[in-house]
Amino acid sequence: MKSIKFIKLLLIVLLVNSCSYSVYTTAYPHLKTIKVLPIENQTSSYDLRDIAFYSLIDGYESDGRLKLVGLSPDCQIECSILDYSNKIVTYSGSSIDEYEVRILFEVIFTDLKKNQVLWQNGSLILSERYSLSDENSQFRNEKEAQEEITGKLFDAIMEKTLEEW
Repeated sequence: MKSIKFIKLLLIVLLVNSCSYSVYTTAYPHLKTIKVLPIENQTSSYDLRDIAFYSLIDGYESDGRLKLVGLSPDCQIECSILDYSNKIVTYSGSSIDEYEVRILFEVIFTDLKKNQVLWQNGSLILSERYSLSDENSQFRNEKEAQEEITGKLFDAIMEKTLEEW
């Protein structure tokens, strides 16, 4: 009888421990802190620099795997905005139905502890569409599309660095 209780208890413990699995992994467990360097903006859309910078800061703060620091980071992000476009995609008659925002980034993620670049992409293009007239459009203006793109920038960096399988 005691062995049945023991087996039941063991199964409960195993079940509880198996539920603690997380998709948050890190391919580089020695990296604990990060610094996001000021973003270089080579476009005439000057507000993009701040939108992208604060999006990365917010992303790392809410993610929690890497702590943001100013001094002595384990790794760093360098990012440049190389090109920006906001073009008409669809129109009907004399009215514009949909626009597409595209941003070209250069990103370098460096492990400062091992002095090696872990991921670099000099031509990362991210885009989103928005509509001023379509009530069903996910994004209603250019700024919302920009903010979504910079959120995707954070996701792309995480996917190619800490979540690398």
